Amino acid sequence: MSEQRLDIFDYIDTASTVLEQKRESYTKSAVKIAAFLEKAFEGEDALVGVTYRVKTGPSLKEKIIRNNLYKEHSAENVVAACSDIAGLRMECRFLDDEAILYEKLKAVFCWQAEDGYYYPEGKKHLRLKLSAPQPERQKNGLAIYRIDGFVVLSGEKYNFELQIKSLVNSFWSEIEHKIIYKNKRFMLIDDFVSELMGSINENLKNIDRQLNMLFHRCLDSSHAGQIQAVENMLLGLINELFSRLVEEKAGISVNIKPYSQALVKYILGYSSFADLAHAKTRAQRKTPQAGLDGTVLLFMDWMRTVDFLAIRVGENITFDHPIAYRNETEQIIGEKFIAEMNRDFYCNTFFHILFSLEVGNDMQDFSSYVRYYARRIGADAKTDRGKVRLKYEIEKGDAGQLVLEKEICRLAAIE
Repeated sequence: MSEQRLDIFDYIDTASTVLEQKRESYTKSAVKIAAFLEKAFEGEDALVGVTYRVKTGPSLKEKIIRNNLYKEHSAENVVAACSDIAGLRMECRFLDDEAILYEKLKAVFCWQAEDGYYYPEGKKHLRLKLSAPQPERQKNGLAIYRIDGFVVLSGEKYNFELQIKSLVNSFWSEIEHKIIYKNKRFMLIDDFVSELMGSINENLKNIDRQLNMLFHRCLDSSHAGQIQAVENMLLGLINELFSRLVEEKAGISVNIKPYSQALVKYILGYSSFADLAHAKTRAQRKTPQAGLDGTVLLFMDWMRTVDFLAIRVGENITFDHPIAYRNETEQIIGEKFIAEMNRDFYCNTFFHILFSLEVGNDMQDFSSYVRYYARRIGADAKTDRGKVRLKYEIEKGDAGQLVLEKEICRLAAIE
């Protein structure tokens, strides 16, 4: 009997080729839609930003098989038939902001067309299907603002899907997608995993409610108060996720909240996300709050790409080459951590988490953290006597405690 593969594989190959041929056009359409939304919502405090993506080839293949699209459309037309080849997301700070943005969206897309679609004044080529009830219910039982739309450019129609998500909802849904739907070791019928994800979702909603109250109390106060609100939000997210991860990987339940707090300080103050966001803010002459929002948005975007199951908590950390330090103090700090990170459980856990949260390789991330640490403790500004004392305190210190925010502040106070 001669071997011959199923027709479905030829179908998928053809559909994938069509997608790649149209990828640039879909990307251009998504860019234009995102630019319009950002302009239309300019000054809207609830909006953090607008992001977009175009479906990948593997994702299209999964969709074709999962939804039996090959039975409904030809291979040449299936891409055009999909409602979510381009996906846009309007991100807001809190859950309550999702409804605020949706109502504003209806006010912008206020002119009715046929088949339940609406368009903005003077832009009949850009339409959203706002006749469908929102938010809609997902398969997992949770609510989501998900709206179908299309745009006509150069006579060709491009479908897209628009979602409105708070940072908490956006963060959680991506983690759920990565852990459950993209990980073949877990089955949807796994009650334990489903219950665990449900518990995480509820905890994040509680965090959202608390931070929403805190944030709005800080609106009329100082920038420092707003920074505190953002820090608390990220602290809740990081601690919730990684405390469970550490327990699963190490087999023991530990309190990593103080370490999560130290990581949040680094992320908002010195990380690659902060550098990029504040550089953009200065170039655009925006407020410090815009830089803070940008840092959070960049960080959340990066978190969606992290393979959390690959984080090697509890395993040794090694570097391929010696670390190049800029001065003696950085060398003292770096050598202390390297000497202890495979002996001290908390130090090891801290750096495994740090390396997963930053965008560079482990050596780059470690060097960046050492520079941050030296700056935070004010090493360069110490007197000679203070530098001697600082060296003594670092060398005799407990590595797992040295990374904590309270210990950094204590070292900074040394005269």
